[in-house]
Amino acid sequence: MTFQLLKFASPPPDFNALSKFPLHHQPLWDVTLLLREPIASFLRDISSKSRRLIVVHDFFMSYSVQDVSPLLNAESYIFNCISAFTLYCSSCLFSGMSVQLGEELLKKLPSLEGAMPDEVKNFIALQSPYMAFRTGDIHNTSKVIEGEFLDLLAQVESKQQWAIGPILPIKLNHISNRNNICLEWLNKQPPRSVLYISFGTSTTFSDREVMELAMGLEQSKQKFIWVLREANRVDIFTGESRKRVFPEGFEERVKGVRLLVREWAPQPEIVAHSSTGGFMSHCGWNSCIESITMEVPITA
Repeated sequence: MTFQLLKFASPPPDFNALSKFPLHHQPLWDVTLLLREPIASFLRDISSKSRRLIVVHDFFMSYSVQDVSPLLNAESYIFNCISAFTLYCSSCLFSGMSVQLGEELLKKLPSLEGAMPDEVKNFIALQSPYMAFRTGDIHNTSKVIEGEFLDLLAQVESKQQWAIGPILPIKLNHISNRNNICLEWLNKQPPRSVLYISFGTSTTFSDREVMELAMGLEQSKQKFIWVLREANRVDIFTGESRKRVFPEGFEERVKGVRLLVREWAPQPEIVAHSSTGGFMSHCGWNSCIESITMEVPITA
């Protein structure tokens, strides 16, 4: 198997941006539009050699795979890695339909105002017409968790919906043998005693927010693993400024008792570890699926 890496110019992060959305990734999405013809050629070729062709793609590739529709022996399905609840609400809002939820739940829905820059909305609008070519949707979720919203999605989209989740690695029971600082540290802690803290790979925190969280964690006396990667800030702050945001002496005081991590961490293994008792998260869907599957309480 060969992976061809395509090089293209991408602007640097803008640390003065009004939106926390990582817009400097936009060129990566834009360049996928150039893949339509190569993908079409590939699909025509393998379609002529196959009895049946199934194409599974991301929503953001709907434009690029549109040429699957004329192929008589081909079908396409969108794989969704966000919750069916989010998809249902978004589908209703973007199409101007009312959201069929209970009044109490509707009151709890956060506003989408300012959550998505115009550039992203325009890119979604570009993809939407080509979603009509798909046969159905595949979701990383479970009917036990989201059966109601899968049924609502089927009504709104008039497409079949399949829940095939949770999609997780299958060898998490061998975690104690992993040579990783997080797992080695967890192996020394009492059962269900550690709070795992991670806010995904694109969530941005200001220095003040990091300072406040650090102060709260220290005062709680709670054991924790805090993954504070450069990617969490989308590189919009310099490394030096990040090192100064903690309360004075914080890292020295928590050393050995708590663990600060500034590099990649094996999240599924950490959440599954017997010493992990809770997960403080941005509540991205993958994190929610991992937490629910491992029976670890999650806090937003």
